[in-house]
Order: sequence, then structure tokens, then C-alpha cells
Amino acid sequence: MKRIAVFIAICLLLSGCQAITFSVDGLLNAPNVADEQSAIYQALIESAGRGINLEYPRNGDYRSAFVSYDIDSDSEEEILAFYSVGSVSDSNVKISVLDSTEGGGWRSTYELAGAGSAVERVMFSGRDIIVGYSAQEYEENALRMYRYSDGVLAPIYEGAYTVVESADLDGCGEDELAIVRRSGLGVVVEILKPNSGGGYNEYDSELETGASAISGYCLGELGGKTALYLDMSVDDGSLVTEIFCLTSEGISCPISGNGLGGLTRRPAGYISRDYDGDGRVEMPSVTPFIGYDSAPWGEAEYMTALYRFSEESSFLEFGSYAYFNIRDGYMLTIPSRWLNMVTVLRDDATGEVTFVKYDSSKESIAEMEPIISFAVSDVSGTEAFTEAGYKTLKIAEDKSYYYKIKADPSEPLVLTTDEIRDNFHITD
Repeated sequence: MKRIAVFIAICLLLSGCQAITFSVDGLLNAPNVADEQSAIYQALIESAGRGINLEYPRNGDYRSAFVSYDIDSDSEEEILAFYSVGSVSDSNVKISVLDSTEGGGWRSTYELAGAGSAVERVMFSGRDIIVGYSAQEYEENALRMYRYSDGVLAPIYEGAYTVVESADLDGCGEDELAIVRRSGLGVVVEILKPNSGGGYNEYDSELETGASAISGYCLGELGGKTALYLDMSVDDGSLVTEIFCLTSEGISCPISGNGLGGLTRRPAGYISRDYDGDGRVEMPSVTPFIGYDSAPWGEAEYMTALYRFSEESSFLEFGSYAYFNIRDGYMLTIPSRWLNMVTVLRDDATGEVTFVKYDSSKESIAEMEPIISFAVSDVSGTEAFTEAGYKTLKIAEDKSYYYKIKADPSEPLVLTTDEIRDNFHITD
């Protein structure tokens, strides 16, 4: 329905990427709101009253307070409206289902109280509606799956989650729902797989690796299917990675299942990600750069080895070496000719990172011959860096990235312009 698409676009422009609350009265008075779009607001107000605030999902693909989707398989899209009444005694989000009428108007057909004071995300599985809720008093988010039938929006699943994601985890061609949550000191994974009867087959597994927190996750290809890579904080503050997917025998966790969990341990901030864009996720493992062997853990500069899990060998396979700047959010792939020949010097005051030619005869790394420096500033600082001889490498959102060759161009360790551009990646 074209009019719904236009309406949703306006809502998205109003909401942006923040959980902003707007006055419905103010929106109704906006001169550019078309009659048909205004009718949707009016239908919500007639049902819920004027003293409401629209609630915008904070994450996920659906960021509007009005989500358009065919939830009853009638080939016509309904509207899910998320709002709150602004009451101290009733802080929960409300959901209203709005359906079009034969006369071209809109009416609320059902209203339901949610399970939190904010909408964390909205997803869909077939025609089932998945809503994640958050609240200050929750350690984890609340998950509800709803089904709309015979004019009633009813919950068919309730649970808690830290991570919820939809992906084809078994290569069947249809997405499953993956749910990850803490359980005491452990981590539980649950997968809901749609079945032919209109319901879901449920699979669950507790990971062997305990965790003090779930730090992040990403999806990546693994043996022809999609796997979820989960980064977890352990007691000493370091990170480990677990992988899980779905097989005919249930949930598969190949990292812990093959005794490889310890090989993924590294300092916080070194996250798993598809760094080279080939669809496969790399997991970092760090060792000190040459010259930092005796430095206390956490105070050295680290060479990062990127590994991938191979389903064929059931082992971690080496991909490449890199330097990660966690503070400024970039990565430099290390060329093979630098190995055991180059180390790193960081200026903690300015954030400038200089790669230097390692020389064991020098008393300190600061005395070694510089090769190339990288620096980062906000976009307003570009002129000062270019005047100092730096070249702009990349500009991304509010940051600018620079480099400066400091060695004679004939030095074999100097990178070419193409090498610099090809090997430099923004990780934020």
C-alpha cells in the first residue's frame, strides 16, 4: 500500500536513530501531514486518548512507532502502533493494531500492554510479531512473540534475552529465531524453528563457557549455513568467542565442542567480525609486538592474528596479521615483510601511532627509525594535520583518518599508497 509506505517514511524521518518521544498533538498539527496519514494518528488517538507518547524501537530494522506489516495474511498491511500513556503508575509500552476500513479510514481493532517501558526492537517470523522490551529494572530484555488471529493479538512465546536474531542457522532456506540469555554464570542458547504445523520446534543448549557478560555478536557464513558468533566476557575481563548453529541433531557449538575455547581468549575490545567483507567472520588472537615481550599484560602493543573456524578441519585456521587501534576504531593489516621487522610506538597524549623499524641495539622503541604514522581527529581538525604534512586517508562520520610517511621512500618497509589504502579498515 503506497500510502502506508509514504507514512512510514515520514515516521522514520521524524524518529531518526534515537528513542525520541513526540507529542501526537504536535504531529497532527504539522501542516505537511497528509489526510490519509493523519487518519492513522487520529484512529490511535480515538482509541487510546490524546495524552500519549509515541514509542520508537531503539534497535533493529523497524525504527518507527508505526510499523506496517501484513499480520493476518489478508494481503493488506496493518499498522502496529507503539505508545505509552505517560503515567507513573503505568509505564509499560502499549501496542495498538490499526486496520484499514472499507471507506479508506483506519480503526483500532485491538490493544495490548507490553512487557517493558521501552521497545528494544521489532521483528517478524512469518506473520508472527516479535517484540523485545527493555526497562531499567531488567537485567536482560523481555521477549514476546505475538500472533494476530480473529482480531486478537495474543502472546505465543515469552522469555528473556540479551541477544535475539533471525537467520537461517541450518541452511534450510528459512530463518530461525536465535535467543541468547544469561543463566547464572552460564549462557543459554535457544533456537525456535518454524514447523509445518504453524508452530515452532524449540532447541536449547547451555554453552560450556561461563561468562560474566555477553559483549557482542555477529552473523557469518559457516559451511553453507549461517552461524552466530558470540563474544563473551569472562572473569578476568578478557573475551572469548563461541559459535553456534543448528544441525539435524540440535544446536552445534563447534568452538567449545572441539576444546578450542581457550584459543580465542584475548583482551577486551578485540571483537569478532567479518573484517574483510567475504561473509566469513574472523576471531582475533593477540600477542605482543616485538619489543614488548616483557611488558605487563594490557600495557603492550599487540599484533593481532585473525582466525576463522573451518568446519572441514574442525579447527581455527590463520587468516592474516593486523594491528588494532581500539581507542580510535581502525585496523591495519600487517604485510608479511613487516613480521619481526616492525614494531609500534603510541603517543598516549595525541593518539598518534607510529610503526618503526625494530632495532635491538636501541635502548627504547622511541629511538628506533619511524616508517609511517597514523593519526585521527574530529573532522574540524583536518587543516592542522594537512599543514603538518599528513595526508587524509579516510573520512567517516565525525572522524578523519590521516597518515604520514616518515622514512625514505627507498626503504623496503615503506608501504605504497595502494597498500595503505587497501590495508586500512575502520572498525567502529
